[in-house]
Amino acid sequence: MLCTRACETPPAAITLKGMDLNPRQLDAFRKVMLTGSMTIAAERLQVSQPAVSRLIRDLEASVGIRLFRREGNRLIPGAEAQRLFREVDLFYRGIEQIEKVAQDLKSVRIGNLRVASLSALALNALCECVNRFAATHREVAVSLDVRNSLSVLELAAANQIDIGFVHQANTEYPGVVVHPLQSLPAVCVLRRDHRLADRPAIAIDDFEGESIISLSQNNPLRVRLESALDAAGVRYSRPVETTLAYSACNFVRGRLGIAVIDPFTAKHFVDSDVVFLPIEPAVPFECSFVLPAHQPRSKVVEDFIDVVKSFFSAHRQA
Repeated sequence: MLCTRACETPPAAITLKGMDLNPRQLDAFRKVMLTGSMTIAAERLQVSQPAVSRLIRDLEASVGIRLFRREGNRLIPGAEAQRLFREVDLFYRGIEQIEKVAQDLKSVRIGNLRVASLSALALNALCECVNRFAATHREVAVSLDVRNSLSVLELAAANQIDIGFVHQANTEYPGVVVHPLQSLPAVCVLRRDHRLADRPAIAIDDFEGESIISLSQNNPLRVRLESALDAAGVRYSRPVETTLAYSACNFVRGRLGIAVIDPFTAKHFVDSDVVFLPIEPAVPFECSFVLPAHQPRSKVVEDFIDVVKSFFSAHRQA
C-alpha cells in the first residue's frame, strides 16, 4: 500500500513491469505537482528540499522519462508528468478515502442504529438516550420503532433491529440474547388536591379504597403492584385501563383515580395538577435490552448501550 505522508522508514518498493517505484518518490512527485514547488512540497512532506529533489530524480530514473523541465527556480511538468500525475493522484485519493472510512468506522461516525422499544421507554428515556448518543455520533442514522415487548423480541430474532427494549427482566426467546437493565422504583401519581398528596411516600396500605388507573393486564409493573396489594389485603377498584403511562397521568388529571407508573414518564410529565411520590416498599420497574443472538455487536451498538446504562444509573442515583 502506498504511504500518503512522508515516512521515517520508507516502505518496500513497488515493482511494476521491471520498474521499482518507491512510494516516497510517488508521494514527493504528487506534492510537487500539487504545489508547483519543491520547497513547498518539502514543507508538506516535512523533509529537506534536496531530499525532494533526490526523490524526483530517482523517480525519473525509475520510469526512464524526464518529468520536469527546469527554468530557473521553476519546475515545468511535461505531458508525461501530467499523465502520470492523473493516475497517481487518483490512486492517492482512493487511499485517502479508505483512510477516511476506516477513521469514521473507528470513531463511529457512520452507520445505522435500528432500535425498537416498549412505549414506557420509547416515549421518554430512549428519546433522551438517542439525543445524547446523536450528539457524539452525528453521522449515524438512528431509527426508533415503538412496539410491544413481544413484537420487539420478534424483530430482534429476525435480525430486523440492532437492539430492542422490553418489559421482561427475565425472559427467554429463541434467537435473542436478553440483558436486564438496572431496576428503578416506580412512582405513584396523584392530583395535588388528593388526600395522600402531602405524604412523603405512599405505603401499600394507603391504596385501600382507592381507584387505581391500571396499565394493561400483561404489564409487569401492574402485575407487581397488584401482587403487593393482594398480599396486603388491600381493596381497590380499577375504573380505567390503558397501555400508556402518559394516558394514566392524564386520567389522574381528570380525577379518575391514582396510578403507578415508571419513573421516566413521571419525570417528563410536568404539570401543576399532579405530584409523583415514591412507594414504600418499592415496586420495581424492570426492563431489559435484547440483541439478535447471531448478529455481531457493532461499536455503534456498544456505544448506545453505554449511553443507556449511564442514563439508568443516573436515574437510580437521583
